[in-house]
Amino acid sequence: MEEKLRVLKMLEEGKITAEQAAGLLEAIGPEKEEAAYDIEPVSNSYDKKMFRIQVDSTDGDKVNIQLPVIAIRKLLNATGKLPIPEESLQGVDLKEITSAVIDCLETQTDGNIVDVNAADGSIVKIYIS
Repeated sequence: MEEKLRVLKMLEEGKITAEQAAGLLEAIGPEKEEAAYDIEPVSNSYDKKMFRIQVDSTDGDKVNIQLPVIAIRKLLNATGKLPIPEESLQGVDLKEITSAVIDCLETQTDGNIVDVNAADGSIVKIYIS
């Protein structure tokens, strides 16, 4: 579990690309411990689609993350978290977003999952394409 967290930290810090992170997580392999979320991996074309997170805050924070759906499934199973810097999402309930993302992954939803245009001008978009 610790190795996976280090990979996620490197991704968050911009030290590695999303593709490199996905490859490292796959190489580390499954955990022996119980997964944080039990999302059944479905090896098909849906897993090759891209899961995208875009945040544009009024403080000037810009986040643009894109990972294959299969990588998001593995991240959620390993850590129970999405690769979103919490400080750039003030006032947004990440547990609710995570729950919505899990539901969408299980039903193989395509398109918008979250689309927020906050009163302060911040924009958060999470979608699969």
